[in-house]
Amino acid sequence: MNTIQVTTTDGTVNYTESEVLRFIERVQELDAYKQNAIDNRHKVRDFFSECEWSDGETTITKSDVNELLGAIGANRLTTKYTANYTITGTFSVECEDEDDAETIFTDNVSVDFYDGEIDVDLIEVLDMQVDE
Repeated sequence: MNTIQVTTTDGTVNYTESEVLRFIERVQELDAYKQNAIDNRHKVRDFFSECEWSDGETTITKSDVNELLGAIGANRLTTKYTANYTITGTFSVECEDEDDAETIFTDNVSVDFYDGEIDVDLIEVLDMQVDE
């Protein structure tokens, strides 16, 4: 294994070849990070310099800001939306009578929504028929 010896005012330090290669890789990562930061500063400045300014003020839309944020690798601004919904479908179950079928369904059905919050206000069976 090759070693490199470095002498400083504090003394002599020996580094292995793999340590030196790791230092070089880290410096390259830091250089890339620094260049990315410089690029992002230019993107932000360009964004504001391209705005139409009147008496020191400008109007910027959320979509414009999100475009800039996306360009510099930042999380975009979000908006919370609320909506009413209808889910339709069919089910079948074997049981003694129609009332049991409805109860089995309404007591055991669930609606899952993994990307947000959901409230289920009403679960209702609209039309039931015997399936022979």
